[in-house]
Amino acid sequence: MHSKFLTAAALLAFTALPVMAQPTQPQGSAAAGSGGSAAVGGTSATTLGAGATTTGPDGNASALGMGGSAAGPNATSRSAVHGNENLNGQAMAMSHDQGTMSKSHTVCHDKAGNSVDCRTKTMAHEPGQKPDMSTSEGSAAIP
Repeated sequence: MHSKFLTAAALLAFTALPVMAQPTQPQGSAAAGSGGSAAVGGTSATTLGAGATTTGPDGNASALGMGGSAAGPNATSRSAVHGNENLNGQAMAMSHDQGTMSKSHTVCHDKAGNSVDCRTKTMAHEPGQKPDMSTSEGSAAIP
């Protein structure tokens, strides 16, 4: 009688599994980045950012890194990443000498388990000249 009870209990447990099963979450990963430099007349500035996100049966994970540097007179740079699950970051760098200026700015958004988007804008300017500007972007999403 004891074995009949175990067999019946096992049969009941296995038939209930499809009802109790959780829907599966899509799995995958995405990585993207962007960076740029500007230089003119003894000034230069560079920034970059890169991020990645992944999703799997144990949840989501994300990483984001930002950085920048500037060289020349009056050079400044800073970078930061903030957030808990979704990460946001930016890096800025600039150098100027009177009217001559180089600057770069990168912004990244890392949406956990979803996508990574980065954009960099740069500008170099000399007095009397038209500014030289550029934009670069990188993005990726988990299908």
